[in-house]
Amino acid sequence: MPNFAEILVAVPRRERSDRYKILAALYTLGAHISPVTVKQVKELCELHLRNDMPQYVARDLRRMTGDVTWRLTQNGLLKLKTLSNLDLAGSATRAQYGSDVGIVCALEHPEFTAVMNAVNGMESWRELPNPGIPHRYRETNLVTAAGRTLRVVGTSSMSMGLTSAAIATTQLIMLHRPRLVMMTGIAAGTRSGGKQFGDVLVADPSVDYNSGKVVETGGIREFQPDPYPVGINARLRSLLQKYIAKPAVFSAIRAGWNGRAPDAPNRLHLGPVGAADQVIDDASRVLEIQKNWRKLIGVEMETYAVYRSCNDAPEPKPRFVSFKSVCDFAAAKTDSWQEYAAFVAAEFAVAFVKSEWEALWPDLQE
Repeated sequence: MPNFAEILVAVPRRERSDRYKILAALYTLGAHISPVTVKQVKELCELHLRNDMPQYVARDLRRMTGDVTWRLTQNGLLKLKTLSNLDLAGSATRAQYGSDVGIVCALEHPEFTAVMNAVNGMESWRELPNPGIPHRYRETNLVTAAGRTLRVVGTSSMSMGLTSAAIATTQLIMLHRPRLVMMTGIAAGTRSGGKQFGDVLVADPSVDYNSGKVVETGGIREFQPDPYPVGINARLRSLLQKYIAKPAVFSAIRAGWNGRAPDAPNRLHLGPVGAADQVIDDASRVLEIQKNWRKLIGVEMETYAVYRSCNDAPEPKPRFVSFKSVCDFAAAKTDSWQEYAAFVAAEFAVAFVKSEWEALWPDLQE
């Protein structure tokens, strides 16, 4: 599925009307599958278009009768296809997918071990024989709160970092065609927002903060960032937002933990998470990154690769999300909280899928 930038450049700049930009934003947000809000359309346009964004998004949406009702209609999708001359896919069917949930972890232990324990226990997972592939794939079933049985396939990368995560995710998608790809694991949190060990960070968007240009200005070396942020599906985002103020979920998770835990209840944080191939053990480096991303909630080493692999995958593309739990604050690194953080991330991810799976796919055709 083409992304927003690809749809924009499909027509010359002078021909990009406000209507075209809004149709492109609606398609990118998945409005042809499930409804989105005016705020989501505005935020996407602001992120990519800045000063060139439509001035009256709400008014234009009201006037686009026939193309837009409570979501992007088939007529609106057809109009966008005609204007862009792009092959824009509609709703996918269940038969096009090979599995329901694909899980990628950077580390076998404690991250993927925590996932296997969260989904029925390690003994329920079956090794998938495939000697031609270097990664180990294991599968199990997960039953949702509504009684639907999901096929879950998981793997861990060969090593930490963006490259290894991209390879593992791409192979997972090509081999098992999941409807949803999740990454779970551990991350460094930022000090803002009262975060503590075990809080869950959802990357929206994920940012490669090392992407850019190094220049010399007046004898001073300077970094000019040029990131390509990748955000999650709008439906996923809206369902996750209600957990920001839902501490009961984390209380239930903590009840299953036998070791040391933070004093205060854990929480969910939704916002930009930086990724790069570097372990940060210097809090000042996080402050440097925050100069460009003031709402940054954490940093880690893999999520951007997972998001980008899913975003650039062949149709039908999976939706994707990352659940990383805070194990340190990018200073005085220690392993003390890694197992607890991996446990909370995995348990929350599984609880979310069980509770929200049917709400994620209201229009999925059989």
